[in-house]
Amino acid sequence: MDVSKAKNVVIVLLLAFNIFLLVNTLIVRGSHSVSRETLENTKIILAQRGVSLECDIPSKPVGSSRLVYIKSELNREEIAGKLLGNDYDVSGDGSQFYNDGGKLEFPGPDRFIYTAGSADRTAETISIMDADETAMKFIKEKGLLDGKYEQDLAVQNSDGSWSINYVEEFGGSLLYDNYFSVTITGRTVSRLEFRKHRFEGFSNESIEQFEAYQALLAYFKEENDIVITSIDSGYKLEEPEMEDVESVELLPVWRVKIKGMSEPAYISSHDT
Repeated sequence: MDVSKAKNVVIVLLLAFNIFLLVNTLIVRGSHSVSRETLENTKIILAQRGVSLECDIPSKPVGSSRLVYIKSELNREEIAGKLLGNDYDVSGDGSQFYNDGGKLEFPGPDRFIYTAGSADRTAETISIMDADETAMKFIKEKGLLDGKYEQDLAVQNSDGSWSINYVEEFGGSLLYDNYFSVTITGRTVSRLEFRKHRFEGFSNESIEQFEAYQALLAYFKEENDIVITSIDSGYKLEEPEMEDVESVELLPVWRVKIKGMSEPAYISSHDT
């Protein structure tokens, strides 16, 4: 066989094989997505129950694995040094650190609240982009950024300051218990709330798919008068779960934000 003809045959075979793989991938992905008809029917049923949506219902299920959390504690002295410097006073129970530059409180082993002194604050009003840049620069410079975080909520307060929440993202899922919330006054950080749990990663145990439409229909059964503003998925730790154990495996949940409510609803497969 002519060498050039043989090369052409090989090229044609490779192209055909790649097309087969592409079509097969699209078919598999499509099988993992909820149909548009199902989502539209869900909206109709929810509307009959007094639930309206200002967002789309996700068509893909939550993660297919459990996430392993580990009981942990923050290093208080290390954090105090980063935020207050080396010269500070400590309360008798060791839960508060303070000096002229600010105050650091530890309400629990994995959470702290930092309030800066008022000496360097200004009344300057800045944009959300500048506020976000200021917040991330502060977290990085203080050595507190451990992992990948995404902006979750940004609100401008009546005094012109910004309050921005960031949630950790890991393996394509949000870790709702790992967050920091920053208040930017002028171009300075006036308050920081920080929480961090340790985790080992995802377990090898696969779980049954849990769709958003199933979560909504199961959770909002009674007649309501609510507006859902956003729906996303991740992992949420219930406090009692870590009281008597060193680690716990969490199922993924759907987080549903509702207009006028300060706390979202977290819906797990146990609620269906």
